[in-house]
Parts: sequence; structure tokens; C-alpha cells
Amino acid sequence: MDTTGIASAWLTKLSSALEQRDASEFTSLFHSNGWFRDLLVFSWNLRTLNGHEQILKYSLSASIGSTTISDLKLCSDTHFKPKPGDQPGSVSSGFTFSTPVGNGRGLFTLTPVSSESDSDWKAFTLLMALESLKGHEPIGAEQGVYHGQSACWSEVRENRQRMVEENLQALIVGAGQNGLQVAARFQQMGIPTLVVEKNPRIGDQWRKRYPSLTLHTTKHHHTMLYQPYPQNWPRYTPRDKVADWLEQYAVSQDIFVWTNSQPLPTPSYDPETKRWTVSIDKDGKIVTLHPKHIVLATGTLGGPYIPDIEGRDLFKGEVLHSELYRGGPEFSGKRVVVIGTGNSGADIALDVHVRGALEVTLLQRSSTCVQSSKSIGEMQDRVWAPDVPTEVADYRNATVPYKLLKQLLSERKDVQLAKDKHLLEGLARAGMNVNFGPNGAGLLPLVYENFGGYWMDVGCAEYVISGKIKVKSGTGIKKFSENTLVLDDGSALEADVVIFATGYVNIRNIMNKIFGDVMDQTGPVYGVDEEGEMRGGYRPTGHPGLWYAPGDFEMSRFGSRLLAIQLQALELGYMKL
Repeated sequence: MDTTGIASAWLTKLSSALEQRDASEFTSLFHSNGWFRDLLVFSWNLRTLNGHEQILKYSLSASIGSTTISDLKLCSDTHFKPKPGDQPGSVSSGFTFSTPVGNGRGLFTLTPVSSESDSDWKAFTLLMALESLKGHEPIGAEQGVYHGQSACWSEVRENRQRMVEENLQALIVGAGQNGLQVAARFQQMGIPTLVVEKNPRIGDQWRKRYPSLTLHTTKHHHTMLYQPYPQNWPRYTPRDKVADWLEQYAVSQDIFVWTNSQPLPTPSYDPETKRWTVSIDKDGKIVTLHPKHIVLATGTLGGPYIPDIEGRDLFKGEVLHSELYRGGPEFSGKRVVVIGTGNSGADIALDVHVRGALEVTLLQRSSTCVQSSKSIGEMQDRVWAPDVPTEVADYRNATVPYKLLKQLLSERKDVQLAKDKHLLEGLARAGMNVNFGPNGAGLLPLVYENFGGYWMDVGCAEYVISGKIKVKSGTGIKKFSENTLVLDDGSALEADVVIFATGYVNIRNIMNKIFGDVMDQTGPVYGVDEEGEMRGGYRPTGHPGLWYAPGDFEMSRFGSRLLAIQLQALELGYMKL
């Protein structure tokens, strides 16, 4: 198959359609059920369109008729040059292009379509994304020699921090993985940025979680922007290694972070100057800043959620949320009930059992999607492979819109189910109510849509199946008594410790306490909109100068570029809110 010839012929047609600004011709280049993802190219937004009707309507209403797209060229590098696609008989290729204001990259996958006269190729997926604005490309690596070696690095860094604080454009709240990756991206894009973190040390938000925690995704999926892990790094990263890596990442990437610092109620925004006035409690001292933008990178989750249950004050045992769980040894010899069968509930139940708890019971109210970490890891390895640079993998991943991913996963449900059949059947025999996600698509859709309701198993399931960890399903706690939990179904559980792994309230509820009425102008955070794009993340929130950076490592790695470009476009007058 002449992949280069096929890709080149289709790209020529795309170039012609865009040059003529012909929406109908542009639409005809897609399969009738094809997908087009536009990231800041034809509109200053993140859009996904599926099928001829949606693509044509968008093409007519967006700026395809007025945006000049030129200089389309096939990529020739190893990772983006034309090659057979993942689907049998398909061809995929990357290409570069130019707009009047920006530099872009695209990726497409073509499959053949037979007609009466000939065999043609059409796009099943097309991604077009801005990579940078002209004249504002990423800075890249510095020489490391300053003022003819007359200035040392400590002096350069001190001067830079002072200049950033005096001309602050972006204030990032939260120095977790998302806040730090956005800050690293902003720095590369020349956006003066300061990060504030409420904890005493960067990484403390991980150090405070349960000691046995390891990330449930592979290291190639949760690597940090610009800075891959060492070759001998564990496949699944332990909690404390994540925390320490974040701390040294801030140093390695020259990110300016104030620890023991957080914004105070209530920041105000001046639409004339387009700047905020925000007071920061900086280690007990009040400092006033005037950034143009505030980026909330405090995670999708707010404070812990514990349902209000009758009789809790009567209970003589210990009650805590999973956020405060500090490890199983202190519960040795005790009867422990864990409320909730998501990741945290399963991990904590496993930990308290192996640390010597007398009895462990998981209390499950509703059905849980369960999938093994092995099968999830295999799926991630197909995209974030060890021999593929992270940036390349992220672009490939972005080519498959979320709704298409969900559809493809549903179509492969029999294959994926077979891999975890023993696990699911064993849990069902043990009394758990299990499922395999929406339309059999597994747990990944729940990660995108809910950020909860799933259990990626790393070992707890075998103890549930063997009966060493018990499960009580289909009911919740009706009330507490001195030593017992009375359940909704009328049964009772004796307990010394109750651990609520019941999740967290939405971050907007927490931010309401800081920003007040400002939050009323913002929309939902996380989950997906009707097109399958993330709600509120790395795109306008509804209030000028206020942005969210939610999601996992990959989402902030990729989304940080889009967010940086939008801030620059606003500064240059290309984009209006």
C-alpha cells in the first residue's frame, strides 16, 4: 500500500477545500460517520463534530469561510509520517499547517470508500490543533550561560522571580501535578506565572494519602511534561515517589512556588484593567497580587464527602473519611467496615486486611465497574508505549475523540470482558454487584465522565473472592448504634472502625467559599459536554480571567498547551471573551 501517495492525495484535496473555503467540499472529504476535532484553529474553542451534518453545519458557522489555512505539508519524521493506521486497511499521517496567527499540527486516519467509478479515501478522523502563535513559540532549552558568565544562576533566578511577581500574568492555585505542568508550559510559552500551594511542601497532597497507594496507571501515562521518569522507574509509581518527584520537578523546571500559601476570600476582577485583585495568605503574611488570570488546579475534587447518618455521636468506635486514612497497622485486631467500592475503598480494604484487621467488610450501595489493572495497563501501553515520546502519544490519543473512544471500547467489549471474566465472575459469586461500564465499554468512560464509580483492581479482588474480605451489597447505613451499624435492609454489622471511601464534593463547592458570586458565572467542571469535550477544563469557564486545569496527568499535559495559547491570544487581541 502506497501510504505516502494516499495521504498526499487526500491532503491535496484538503488543502484545495480550505483554500477555496468550501464547506461542502471540506465535508465531503469525511466518511458519512467521520469525526473532526478542531482545537483553536477555526474557532477559539475546543470542538468535536461527528457526521456530515454536524461537520457541514460547523464548517458553515465557524471561520472556515474566513480563516486562511496554508502551507499544508505531510510530516516526514518517524512518528508522524504516513503509515498504516491502527484499523486494518487504513492510512494515518500527521501534517503541519499555518494560519495567519499560528502554527498548527494535524493528524488524520483514512479508510477506503468504493464508488461506482473508482476507489476513494476519506477521513474517519481528522484532528487540527494550534501548536503555538507566531512569534510566541516555546522558548526551548537555554544556553545556561548568563551575561557572559558574569551572573550566576541563583542571581538570574532571583531576578526572574522578582520580575514575575511584579508583572504577574497567571496565578495558579495548587502545586499538584496539574498546577506544576501548567506552570511549566506557561514558562515555556513566556507567560509570567506564580503557583501558590496551601501545604508546607510540594507533594504533600500525595503524602497525606494512604501509605500503600500507588498510581493505577502506567508510568508512561502519568509521566510529567518535559521530564520523563528514569528508565528504571517503577511501572506503577508509589505515593511517596510521586510526592518527591513533584517537589524536585518544580526545582528542575524552575517553577516559582509559594508554599504555605492560599488565596483568601474574596478576589475581585476589574473588567477595565482585566486584572484580579487577590489577597494571598503567604505563610501568615497577607500579600496582594494583581494577576490577569487565575488558574484553579486544585483538582476536580473538593473536600471529603461523608453522609449525615443518624446516631453517629452514639458510636463508640472510630469514624473517618479515606482522606484521613494513614495506614492499616493502627487498625490491627479491629473490625473494619469500609463504605464504598471505588479505588480508594478497595485499596484501603486490602491494606487493613493485610495489616492484621480482625475482620474487613466492604459496604456497597450500588453496582461498581471493575476492571483489572493488567487489562487497563495493556490498553495504555498501546498508546503510551515505552518507545514512543510522550508528546507523540498525547497527540495520537487526542486524534480519537472521547465519544469515538467510548464507541470503540463498546465494540470490543467481548474481548475486554474475556480478559477479566474470572475476576468479574468471582466477585459476583462473592456477593458484589459488578458491571463493565456504560455499554460494556469498561471503566475508562467513568474516568472521563464521573471521576468515580469504578474499581481498577490491584489485588483486593482475590481477597474478596476468597472470602477473606467480606462484601455487603445493595444497602447503605441507616443509623449507628454503640458498636453496630444498622443497615437499610434491616441487617446489622458489628464494627470498631468505619472508613468512608465515599468520594469528595465538587471543587466548585469549595471555590464558592473563596470566590463567592464569581462562581455563579462559571459552568460545570469536569465530565463531558454534548460533543465529548471536557466541561470547563482548559477552555473559558464563563468568567473572564478564571480557568480550570482539572483531570489526570495526560489531560493537563495536553490541555496546558491549549490553555497557554488562549491566554496569549487574549493578550494579543486575537481572542475575545
